[in-house]
Amino acid sequence: MQTSEMKKVLVLGAGLMGRQIAMQCALFDVDVAIYGRSEISLARARRHLQRYAQYLVQGDYITTDWAARALARITLTLDPVAAADGADLVSESVSEDLAVKRQVWRQFGPLLPPPAILTTNSSVIFPSEMAEASGRPERFLGWHFHQLCYIKNVVDVMPHKGTDPACVAAVVEFSRALQLHPIVLRKEHRGYVFNAMLVRFLAAALELAVADVAGIEDIDRAWMTVMQTSQGPFGIMDSVGLDTVANILRVGLAVESDNPLYPRALAWLQPKLDQGHLGQKSGQGFYSYTRPKMPRERRQRSAGKELAAG
Repeated sequence: MQTSEMKKVLVLGAGLMGRQIAMQCALFDVDVAIYGRSEISLARARRHLQRYAQYLVQGDYITTDWAARALARITLTLDPVAAADGADLVSESVSEDLAVKRQVWRQFGPLLPPPAILTTNSSVIFPSEMAEASGRPERFLGWHFHQLCYIKNVVDVMPHKGTDPACVAAVVEFSRALQLHPIVLRKEHRGYVFNAMLVRFLAAALELAVADVAGIEDIDRAWMTVMQTSQGPFGIMDSVGLDTVANILRVGLAVESDNPLYPRALAWLQPKLDQGHLGQKSGQGFYSYTRPKMPRERRQRSAGKELAAG
């Protein structure tokens, strides 16, 4: 399928990245359907899309008219049949949980047009681990975005061994049409490129905290001050979502079962998960997002932080 033939993209998942992927496509004259599982999730997605568009306008990335045209191209629905109808490309951004992803692909595989290209935005799960569930493994590959993807516009393209090379070429071409810079991986690799480096960075921070070497704020402050960044590792984990961090740790445990860090970090993180303290999206994680108790430098971040809260 050529890029010019991609008229409709289906986004599975109305969460943070699903919304931003939808906006990226809509900004470049592609119709988008976002499928969500509840009215609550779709209402949250509508609000976030408006805020994301406003953020891009205020940053002089896009014009008000351009934003309005893009938002008009996005449909949000609870109806899987309507969502799948006419989809040329699918981008899945549901929870970083293999069982959940397989379930979603088993549901949508039979509903999608035969020529559709099927992609996952998964960070650490291989496309080959869920491709069979889609019913069309030869048309399945990874297409992985980064938060604020209009600005951080590197996108990973990761086929598995059975992916049709024509599908890879079509996704690369489509990425460029969306003004993204595609990085094609030569083999499947957990975390793609950037996230593979990021996970090791976050693991080092967790190791310091779990061993009680230093406090969370001081660990963040050390990184932020020396590297001159606006977030430290625990601030980044709040942005990603602590439930996602836990899922990444579980994948790490499955891959490196002899690494003692993963079970210790999961046990250390579990009380926050039990309390529903999942980071920015819940208002509380390692930091509070109503009455912030965090390094002063971090409180001075731009409005981009609020976008991640959904």
